[in-house]
Amino acid sequence: MAGSVGLSQALSYARDLKSLYETSRARERELEQAQERLRHAYAQSRQYAVDLRKTYRRLQHAIFQSLLGLANALEAKDAYTRGHSERVAALARQVALAAGVPPAEADIIAQAGLLHDLGKIGIPEHVLRKAGPLSAEEWTVMRRHPIVGAQIVAPLEFFADGAIIVRHHHERHDGSGYPDGLRGERIPLGSRIVAVADVYDALTSDRPYRPRLSREDTVRQLRAEGGRTLVRLTTLCIQVTDDGAAERAI
Repeated sequence: MAGSVGLSQALSYARDLKSLYETSRARERELEQAQERLRHAYAQSRQYAVDLRKTYRRLQHAIFQSLLGLANALEAKDAYTRGHSERVAALARQVALAAGVPPAEADIIAQAGLLHDLGKIGIPEHVLRKAGPLSAEEWTVMRRHPIVGAQIVAPLEFFADGAIIVRHHHERHDGSGYPDGLRGERIPLGSRIVAVADVYDALTSDRPYRPRLSREDTVRQLRAEGGRTLVRLTTLCIQVTDDGAAERAI
């Protein structure tokens, strides 16, 4: 009798244990399924984030291209400055590479060269097109264009370094430049490179107030400025333009 009761209890315990085991396994399977759903949802959200980031970058690059178009349109209004930024960009990249700048950084410098005068969109036409010297008041207005240009491109995250270059491309080694009066090595290298390319192209282009300079006069003026404002980059600029500059300056 006692043995029969003990066996019955053992069987009951076994059934209970089996039921608990099956319940536990069912919960584990549910948990595994929930975790799988979470992993799938996480993978989807990551893919959405990647796609959104790509879309955002494409949008920013589209904006950049629009700004390039705007800069080109601004220059195209004046026969004297048409093509100026493209020439500055090409020369800036050459000087950057000659100075040992990595190609990716040289590309950013060249892009900044394309947009370095974008801020002139905020300068009144009568100041931009004035044939004679600017008055003190007009110079105050003109000297704002690097700030305006930097503000326009600043929202482009991929172009943060380019915005800094645009802001400081009129700074000079001796502190005589603008807008912040930076000196020496405090001026970003990219800004110094765009500055020397800008000066070179200005000297070798016709302007309302003077004809283009000869190669000889351009080199002489660059060297004179080099000791005070643009330092060693003028030498690199003279070197990289040596082959074709003579023909362009005729």
